[in-house]
Amino acid sequence: MFSLIAIPFGWIMRLIYQVVHSYGISILLFSIIVKLVTLPSTYKMQVNQARLGLLSPKLERIKKAFPNNMQRQQEETTKLYSEEGVNPGSGCLGSLVTLLIVLGVYRVVMQPLTFILRFSGDTINSAKDLLLTWMNGQGIENAERTLNVRPELMLLSYAKSNPEIFSPMEGFADKLNNFKNTFLGFDLTGIPSLHPENGWTLTALMLVLLPVLAAVANLIMTIVTQIHNKRTNPSAAQTGGMMNLLLYASPLMTIWFGMSFPAGVTFYWLANSVVSLVVQILLYRWLRGERLEQINQKEKAKVLAKGPSWMQRMMEQSQQLQAQQAAAGVRPDANRTRYSDGDDGMSRKERAEYERKLIEAARRRAAEKYGEELPSDSDFDEG
Repeated sequence: MFSLIAIPFGWIMRLIYQVVHSYGISILLFSIIVKLVTLPSTYKMQVNQARLGLLSPKLERIKKAFPNNMQRQQEETTKLYSEEGVNPGSGCLGSLVTLLIVLGVYRVVMQPLTFILRFSGDTINSAKDLLLTWMNGQGIENAERTLNVRPELMLLSYAKSNPEIFSPMEGFADKLNNFKNTFLGFDLTGIPSLHPENGWTLTALMLVLLPVLAAVANLIMTIVTQIHNKRTNPSAAQTGGMMNLLLYASPLMTIWFGMSFPAGVTFYWLANSVVSLVVQILLYRWLRGERLEQINQKEKAKVLAKGPSWMQRMMEQSQQLQAQQAAAGVRPDANRTRYSDGDDGMSRKERAEYERKLIEAARRRAAEKYGEELPSDSDFDEG
């Protein structure tokens, strides 16, 4: 799957590289292109977050009205979201897209000979055999295992440091030597190490510095986001303790991953964080005041015209079932833990039949409410 994602990324990177002849600039321009492509999704997610911020006073009133009744709070909150046409879960897709992009970039950076220089698999395997033979001749321990971890990056490195290894392959080492894989002192095909093989050279120092810079950029974006959330949606900012912890742990994770991945992946994180920060600040400035109110009304009308979503219908059915169970004196966890025979005057079989009828009634009311065809009894039995 990740190879399928990496193929179009490789074509884009190759096209950019052929124009600028710099691997670093190619990654930077690629991150800008990706951000432009995903801008509509980012804008939609930011609009949804801004609209949630507008609901903050109403959500506070719900909490104050039902301080000791979490179920009622949930019901009223769901009702409010439905009336306002807001989806609090919006944004998960954007996070998934970001993850897929990072994985695709990872494959492209790990395999520059395949995706950018366009060497065939047979050519790369022949070069690997030559390098493995040379490494064994030099007495390098675990040569095969080391080579298999990141073969194309090692081929690139040794072609620059020991081009004679690949002398049987005419033009191979020359082509790799012409590949500009450094940028502002960063070797974007290298992997940072706290114990560099050749000591603390400038290249080794820059490799370790790159994950720190990416983490700092990530931290700045987190701080900007938190400041904005506290200003626009105080209630969410106060109740998001675990989310805040994850956000502030993200820079540490960036350093940890950055020390394990090729520098090109970390450089993409850095470039993407900087570009994302700029886009985010611009969207924050755009989505405020009267303009935000106008956008909110427009989005609300658009969503309500489509009718309730499938998830909203399921939540309504669940709430109706809970209300019926409460009215009948059924415990809230009755659908998870069966009562023993004789408890409440019902056997397991009788209670199962009673619950089935409750679900059937809830489904029928939902179908009638939304003008859908009433399901048949056999459909209920199958459910």
